[in-house]
Amino acid sequence: MYPSDKARELAILLRISRELDVCGDLTATVDNPSELIAWGSVLADPKVLAWRAQDSGCRFVQVGADHHRAPVRGHVTAVLSCEQHPDFWDALPLENLEGGVTRSLSIRELAQAWEAMPISPPDSWTTPEPPPESPDSVS
Repeated sequence: MYPSDKARELAILLRISRELDVCGDLTATVDNPSELIAWGSVLADPKVLAWRAQDSGCRFVQVGADHHRAPVRGHVTAVLSCEQHPDFWDALPLENLEGGVTRSLSIRELAQAWEAMPISPPDSWTTPEPPPESPDSVS
């Protein structure tokens, strides 16, 4: 996923800044369930919500908590789009969650769903060929 122009602008400003202090809410998009679980493990007293968008029906899981110390003073949230992770979504206890509906979950339920994910090897296992010996190598 490529950052938007606004995100790129902010990233540049952060690199040239000595310190960051956010007064307000902060939302981060994560790419996989393990990152979401990591956020939930680090945040104090996290709330986990699963929800579907009213109009599109897209599926999301988020972990959020209030944060009252530097560098962020506000609500911190990490959001995972489950459209790319349907197996993870299906492993959560969300029977027939409809668009516009939100359901509370626990970090434990996230971890159990992650543990239930199948680990599938690549379609074919191939052993890479060793590099050719160079003429300069001496045995």
